[in-house]
Amino acid sequence: MVVRRDGYVRAALELLDEVGLDGLSLRKLGEKLGVRGPALYTHFKSKQALLDQMAETMLDDQLAPLDDPTAMADWAEWLARRARTIRRTLLSYRDGARLHAGTRPTERAAMTPLIKPLLAAGFDEEDATYAILAISRYTLGCAIDEQQHVESDRAEDPAASFEYGLARLIAGLRADVDVANPPDLNVANLLD
Repeated sequence: MVVRRDGYVRAALELLDEVGLDGLSLRKLGEKLGVRGPALYTHFKSKQALLDQMAETMLDDQLAPLDDPTAMADWAEWLARRARTIRRTLLSYRDGARLHAGTRPTERAAMTPLIKPLLAAGFDEEDATYAILAISRYTLGCAIDEQQHVESDRAEDPAASFEYGLARLIAGLRADVDVANPPDLNVANLLD
C-alpha cells in the first residue's frame, strides 16, 4: 500500500480522535495504515515531527479562507475570526488543543504574514508580534481548559467566557494602537 505524507497525517488525525494524544504512537499509525516503521520514518524523523505536521494540517484547512486579511476591512474582526476558527478547530479533535500546544509558529518568518494587517493598522513590529502571540495563547489556553473539563463540571459557558476575554484583549489592543496613532486632525477644520 503506497501512502503519501499527507495521507499519513490525515490518518494520524483520525487516530487521534480514536485513541487520544496519549494513545497515539507511530506503531499504532503504522498498524492503521498497514505499513511498517521505516515507511513512516521516511516522512517523519520522530513522533514530534509527526505531531508538528498534524497540528499544522489541522489548522491549515480551516484558516485558509482567512489567509487574506486584507479581504476584511477591520484588523480586529480578522483577528477575532482567526481566534474563533482556531478554537473551534482545536475543539473539533480529541485532544486537539493539547496536540497544538507548543507547535505554534513563533519564528519570525512564520509570524510575518500574520502581523501584516496589524502593521497596516499602525502597530509596530514588536507589538504586532506580541498581539498575535497573546491572542493565540489565550485561545489555546481556553481550548485546553475546555477539553480538560467535563461539561457538567462547568458553572460558566466556555464559549461565552472565551468571547468575553477575546473582546477584552482586542479592545485593549485597539486602545493601544489608537493612542499610538491618534487621528490626523486638521486644525483648519476644527476652527470652522
